[in-house]
Amino acid sequence: MLDLLISGGLLVDPETKTSFYGDLGVLDGKIVQVGGEMPQAARTLDASGLVVCPGLIDVHAHVDGISAYKDVEGCARLSLLQGVTTLVSGNCGASVQDVGAFFRRMDQGFPVHQAELMGHSALRKAVGLQDIFQPATPEQIQRMDALLKAALDKGAAGVSFGLGYVPGTSMEEVLSAARLVAQYGRVVSVDTQMEDNYDLHSLQDAIDVGRSTGARMLISHFVYQYGQGVIEEALEMVQRARAEGVDIWADSGMYVDWATTIGSECFRESFVFSHCCQLPMLLVATGKYAGRSLDIDLYREMRTLYPKETVICRTGWDESIYPPFDCGFVMPSSDTAPYDKGEGHPQIAGSFAGFFRMARETGRLSLEEAVYRATLLPAKTFGFDQKGRLSVGADADICAFDFERIQDRASYVDKGRPDAPPEGVEHVLLDGQVALAYGKLENQRLGHALRCLEEEA
Repeated sequence: MLDLLISGGLLVDPETKTSFYGDLGVLDGKIVQVGGEMPQAARTLDASGLVVCPGLIDVHAHVDGISAYKDVEGCARLSLLQGVTTLVSGNCGASVQDVGAFFRRMDQGFPVHQAELMGHSALRKAVGLQDIFQPATPEQIQRMDALLKAALDKGAAGVSFGLGYVPGTSMEEVLSAARLVAQYGRVVSVDTQMEDNYDLHSLQDAIDVGRSTGARMLISHFVYQYGQGVIEEALEMVQRARAEGVDIWADSGMYVDWATTIGSECFRESFVFSHCCQLPMLLVATGKYAGRSLDIDLYREMRTLYPKETVICRTGWDESIYPPFDCGFVMPSSDTAPYDKGEGHPQIAGSFAGFFRMARETGRLSLEEAVYRATLLPAKTFGFDQKGRLSVGADADICAFDFERIQDRASYVDKGRPDAPPEGVEHVLLDGQVALAYGKLENQRLGHALRCLEEEA
């Protein structure tokens, strides 16, 4: 007898990019049958009129508990409600310092599975580098590499860089870490450092790192980085590098308007006035001033008194969202992070629903291609061999949604609710257990740590 039967859905196989109507059988946390006549099951979920596919994988998240905000699990639930079953956290250089302790905490139960990158900024702090403008010494680089190796041995998914947040990072630091990660076959995730809206030198640097080290490079939230005037040129650069054999990929989101804490280096005065152009383009997303646009007095007050509050840079370049997804090396991501209720960026609740809505409304991606980009492509990028597949023996992380109805409902804090959950996602399974059924949450503690270890490959 099966543990679970998902009946009557449109089964989308991302490996073959094909779809057909049929049933899916689950036993002991694994997919055991795809189509055909099914044995009896202890429980059946009706998927009539729904797409049935592997659980979605979000490769750019900040849900590892280092945030000053409290509701980390609430953020993860918003991912679950979009059909996401796996998050990759620790991006932009910001991660936990003790990867092993993080994994043990995740194994106690979490709304979704989580992998963790080792953040380079966290490594710098661990060796006493507090000055973001100071490059590491050779001795400090050696110590950081030792800490990075220990994290990789515990199952870290790779290393992440937030170069815009730590402008003092030297190329020697980046290259040394990338060489080490390349030995493990893991990922180097890079949030590039841009001097202005039209700066492509940072992207070329990331390409050169991949070319010289052989590391797998993942350019973070591509549209945030290059969506204000150079998106086509940036994509062409990556395409040329890939044609030359560089192992480089990209993730991108459904919003051009990016967000980070007001006290970060990204919002220093010299950068704001050259990069963001006008202070009214900056929207406060959290705290006592949430929903207000900045003027010079409020900007300086928040930089001084409320540096950890989040501000959104509204760019007005919405058309830049789409070109990245015309490229087969780009996968969707959210840049999700925890916020207090009713605050934050709508990406936390709307990214993946918005991605499938985009596919439906624009026709830029077929349903099968969209599923592939959100499941198997990220699984292959990170080496999650049992994830992102709808085949016998794969982990039964499953999402079932109504492709004709899926809709993001989140909006910016000045116009609605950034954390409004989407419509159209009906069923979600983690390891064959029901987390969401008929749109209702059943179990929010099914997720666990996803360690990248050789024996799991």
